[in-house]
Amino acid sequence: MAGLLKALGEFNRLSLVYKLCQCKAPQNAMCLCECCSVDASGVSRHLKVLAQEGIVSSERKGREIQYSLNRGEVSKRLRKLADIIEAEPSPEM
Repeated sequence: MAGLLKALGEFNRLSLVYKLCQCKAPQNAMCLCECCSVDASGVSRHLKVLAQEGIVSSERKGREIQYSLNRGEVSKRLRKLADIIEAEPSPEM
C-alpha cells in the first residue's frame, strides 16, 4: 500500500493518472506531456514508476510504448485503503 501512495503522491505522476483516467485508448509519453511540467523523458520516468507499482500497464507498438491505466487494480487497492480507514477500531486500541 505504501508503494501505491508514494507513487501517487508525486504531483506529476498523479497528473498522469488523472489524464489516463480521461483516455479511452492507450497513450504514449509524448501525448501525455501536456498534462505535466516535464518533458517526454521525464514523463517516461514517471510512467515507469507507475508501471512498477502496477498502476499503469505498457505495451510496445512499433517504436513507441503506449500506456493505459490499470483501472481495476487501482480501484481495488484504493477501495481496500478506504475500507481500512472506515473500519471501526478494535476495542484494544
